[in-house]
Amino acid sequence: MLTLVAASAVAEAVDKVTGQECQIKWPNDIYWKDKKICGMLIENDLSGHNLYCSIIGIGINLNQAVFRGDAPNPVSLFQIIGKEVDREEVLDRFLSVFYRYYLSLLQEEYEDIRIRYQSALYRREGYHAYRDEAGEFEACIHDIESTGHLLLVLRDGSIRRYAFKEVSYCK
Repeated sequence: MLTLVAASAVAEAVDKVTGQECQIKWPNDIYWKDKKICGMLIENDLSGHNLYCSIIGIGINLNQAVFRGDAPNPVSLFQIIGKEVDREEVLDRFLSVFYRYYLSLLQEEYEDIRIRYQSALYRREGYHAYRDEAGEFEACIHDIESTGHLLLVLRDGSIRRYAFKEVSYCK
């Protein structure tokens, strides 16, 4: 649920800066159109069966005019809106939204969190190309389980369940 909260908060904060809809590429990358504007790493430490603490690393592309390297599809806020953004302003927007969503997590409003997250999913409508260990196939997003698993429904109606890194999007 914390992944859903963090991803939703970043997507909303970036939406507010750009004035355009950003989407969440499962499980937690943020996309503008078909370009990646943010990536996240979330590490959870457990104590027995309970969550002890989480560390969330969020990298939003803010003011890069040009990207060098092998990242396949990066974009920055600067490239989207055509001007530099204030880092503190973006951070304040994110923290404000994250705090509101985190409070809903503490109040156990899990269904609201799931609905918000799913409504922002990248490629949430229609069939798209995916790849798993068996090869390429077309499917549409069916659901995200409370465990974080992605459920895809194929054209024949069958459902496949994936953990992180078990399936990837194709162009």
